[in-house]
Amino acid sequence: MAWLKYKIHLIILQHFKAMVNSLPPQLEFVFDTFKYGKDSGILQLRADNESFDGKRLYINGKETISFNTNNYLDFQDDARVKEAAIEMIRKFGIHTSIPRPFMSFSHFEEAEQKLERIFGQPTLLCNTTSSGHFSYLPLIIGKNDAIIMDQFVHKSVQQTVQYLKADGVYAEFVRHNQTDALEQRIKILQEKYEKVWYLCDGVYSMHGDGAPFSDIEILLNSYDSFYCYVDDAHGMSWIGENGKGYVFHHLPQHDKLFVITSLNKGFGSFCSVMVFPNQKTKDLIRTIGSSIIFSTCPPHSSIGALSAIADIHLSEEIYEKQMRLKENIDYFNKKAIELNIPLANNSFTPIFLVGCGDNDNTVAVAQHIIANGYITGISSYPSVPLKNSGLRTNVNINHTFIEIDGILNAINEVMERLENEGKLNREDVKKSFKSRKSKIVESLAS
Repeated sequence: MAWLKYKIHLIILQHFKAMVNSLPPQLEFVFDTFKYGKDSGILQLRADNESFDGKRLYINGKETISFNTNNYLDFQDDARVKEAAIEMIRKFGIHTSIPRPFMSFSHFEEAEQKLERIFGQPTLLCNTTSSGHFSYLPLIIGKNDAIIMDQFVHKSVQQTVQYLKADGVYAEFVRHNQTDALEQRIKILQEKYEKVWYLCDGVYSMHGDGAPFSDIEILLNSYDSFYCYVDDAHGMSWIGENGKGYVFHHLPQHDKLFVITSLNKGFGSFCSVMVFPNQKTKDLIRTIGSSIIFSTCPPHSSIGALSAIADIHLSEEIYEKQMRLKENIDYFNKKAIELNIPLANNSFTPIFLVGCGDNDNTVAVAQHIIANGYITGISSYPSVPLKNSGLRTNVNINHTFIEIDGILNAINEVMERLENEGKLNREDVKKSFKSRKSKIVESLAS
């Protein structure tokens, strides 16, 4: 399996650096790209914090404002959430290593019931979103089905599809968010396969844009054989009724819509939750889902925190937090436009990809903002195409307008220098993010 080979290669790289030259060219390039970032002082940094408030990091003894965490609503630092986690440790200890098929504590069931109130649909907890894919997808996608993946669907989904492909399932990619190309492939594949599945993200973790759910809903209603599976890891909590996320905010319950979302990003706890269109699918996956029956329960502390956060989601307070984040998102967008900062998109999400062009420019911009007391994530190949490299900048409710001004002014300063040196053209960077002509870019079956 491709994903297993990839992990084996990474282990080899860590222990036998002399073998780098024998790697396949693509893996060698990925290794060199990450090494370049590390050697440039922008990747694999270490924070020397004695505590963490959600945005202040101490790197090399200097206070740095972080724009790279995914905890958009800052539940991690909520006193109620921390106390709930601590109380669970007092009562049940750190962890009880018993698989859920044999036994489950009542507080696990109570937490799931709260999640079902949030989503209004059957739910099932699992340890992580990545492990959840391995329980969910193999049991809803059959050997006579076909898979179409968005070009930028999360790597954990792609890895699970490689597992399905090894079992004989057909799979291919389609250009990012190109529903016209998607529809053409549905028309062709439905003639040969029982079901045609589209696998996508609710909010894409690199570009910060959302899937076109209005178009997807039309396709779901137009083609009986068309089904959709969505990883909404970055869409949870900060949008939607009761914080149910980006997918269900734009596309209410549908019989052919299957969703999984992370609870360790916007939700601010741990675990992942599968959301099902019917109870039958939940019962199936809870009974024989591989990562459910062969894994132990999550730590008790995470369930305590999860339950406390769910209570907030079921109160009016969630809307206050969503509004505070919306104000910061709007301000970031407005300020970036004023400074002509090249963004991958201006979508209403807390994720912004600041385009820098190539890796050299990305390193230069990242080094400059770190020197000015700010840090972001780095977005480069293989997460995005090479010419779309940049800074993955996440906004949360704790950021002030002054801090948003600070990081964007620092980005503008270094971009002006790069422009004067003839290394950067902002308009060219913006053009590189525009939608390309619809077409299938790759077939996993080839």
